Amino acid sequence: MALRSTFAITSGLQYRLRAAGALLGVTDNTLRTYSDNAGIEVKRASDFSPGAPPVRVFLPETLFQLAQWRRAQGYIKIPQFARSPIVLAIYVIKGGTGKTTTAVELAIHLQMMGLRVALIDIDIQGNATQSMGYEPDLTMDEATAYEVNADAIVQDTFASIMLPFLDRSRGSLALRAEVGEGVIKKPFGEHGPHLIPADTFIGDLEQGLALAKGQRELYIRQMIEASKDGSVPGFNASNYDVILFDCPPNVSFTSTAAMAAADIVVSPIRLDAFSVKGLTKVMNEITAMDEAYKLRPQLVILPTHYSPHLARIGRMQSQLNKYRDMLAPNVISTSEEFPKSLENYLPLSLQKPTSTPASEYRMFAEFMFKKIVDLGSKGGGK
Repeated sequence: MALRSTFAITSGLQYRLRAAGALLGVTDNTLRTYSDNAGIEVKRASDFSPGAPPVRVFLPETLFQLAQWRRAQGYIKIPQFARSPIVLAIYVIKGGTGKTTTAVELAIHLQMMGLRVALIDIDIQGNATQSMGYEPDLTMDEATAYEVNADAIVQDTFASIMLPFLDRSRGSLALRAEVGEGVIKKPFGEHGPHLIPADTFIGDLEQGLALAKGQRELYIRQMIEASKDGSVPGFNASNYDVILFDCPPNVSFTSTAAMAAADIVVSPIRLDAFSVKGLTKVMNEITAMDEAYKLRPQLVILPTHYSPHLARIGRMQSQLNKYRDMLAPNVISTSEEFPKSLENYLPLSLQKPTSTPASEYRMFAEFMFKKIVDLGSKGGGK
């Protein structure tokens, strides 16, 4: 029995030309040309079902590999970043707004566009970890029963990287064991987005930051900078163009430190009164950070759960109009597909790449891609 490397069952993720082209953002003919010229093995339907027509069938790993090949060939215009990575914090002080979905979908689409993405889950609920194919509560003793191997088990989190860094920063003599490379998960292979998962022990980071001396809000920012020369075991930020933090939906030392590290804060706002109030709190946090540290990340507001049939939507949109300079150019429609996708431990765009929600997130990712490339080519935005 072959054991899976993620909790998710990915065998159904096989794409014909139309679906594969939707994920890569290219036409059928262009995709045919790419697959003929890239020197990358592309499966045929007959490989999986004897007797089926031998048409091209693309796996997620194949598409991510093609995305990096397109970049190497210069087909995707990504200038040399003057400063990288560009850091995004997905954050709003309100649950149920689509925060984790936005983090995961951005990770998938930006990687398909040729960027190298690390998604870091710092929310104790671990929903981003689940959406990328892992069950945080699964233990090594249970692995075989669920037909998974050790790679599918979450044994380390971002706390495993940050807590030793905090120890070194304060000159502690009781140093923790350094984490190895195994903290980074690669659910769709080397060329897909990488993940630093979360489980209940990510809460140790909040306590570690609370007890830290000095400017605790700056420690994640400092760790990212220190990692670029290889001095942070288990993580090297220079391997990535983009780091995405899926933050907890509440005010905390952890989320504030992620915001302080960010070039851009993305706030998904469900079109209801409580979410709009949460946006005001995020803006107040950004202002306080600017006053304290002269750090002011860009704020991007993404309206979610949009439905033209609900009267409250119009009222909420009118409230958001005063922030029009920060608004994303599109909205994310309400859809029953999102909760269903979490049940399968897979991002919706990989399950239904031609669906309306996937198309809307692709459009938002294109908008963010331009911002990221612009900031990277100019050396950052803070």
